[in-house]
Amino acid sequence: MSSYQFEQVDDDGRILFSDDPGLRLGRVLMVLDTAEGTVTLDHMRTCHMPTALLEFRTGVGVGDFGFVMPWGATRDDMPEEPQIEGAILFGMRRLPAEFSDLHLIPGWQLHEIPDEQPKLSQFLGYTYSRLELRTPDGEIYSRTWVAHDPEWTAAALRHGNVVCLCGVELGIRAPYAMTDAQHTPRMRHAAFRTGCELGLTVGGFVAYVDHR
Repeated sequence: MSSYQFEQVDDDGRILFSDDPGLRLGRVLMVLDTAEGTVTLDHMRTCHMPTALLEFRTGVGVGDFGFVMPWGATRDDMPEEPQIEGAILFGMRRLPAEFSDLHLIPGWQLHEIPDEQPKLSQFLGYTYSRLELRTPDGEIYSRTWVAHDPEWTAAALRHGNVVCLCGVELGIRAPYAMTDAQHTPRMRHAAFRTGCELGLTVGGFVAYVDHR
């Protein structure tokens, strides 16, 4: 990501699929609440669900080197995170440590917008997309840049929805002085679970909007 891109967005991001070993959501059920009742999507259709992670750059416990438990806080006594509580007021769901389903969050949308710097593809061989997670009233809740993945976008268009997870600890940031290669899927999954245990993760699946 260029310095320009970093300045234009709020949070760190990553796109992947729900069965990624850093998430292990392949067997989590996707639930639709409709006027006719609750519908659970077939697992075989959703185990490879396109997923977007939006990890807050600033927030409770987030310092210069990533997330660290606030001084004196325990897992049962974490201070509230305003970004999390605000999302819940708009219908997002807090994810507990153990969860077996993800619900459709009405009104929320994830927009994928083409990179504003097409020259990057000429020099780097790939392009980026800006992802904007928008609340039901159309306001931008979180923005990030990710390397454009045609397979991910095709899956999002096919499903019409994507899993979206937001929080202070989703396993995107590697610990201080650790390379991405050293940051293993097991470590990423442990960080993701920690965020859920602390009540600092919200998510569900939301409508996908493509601007390409």
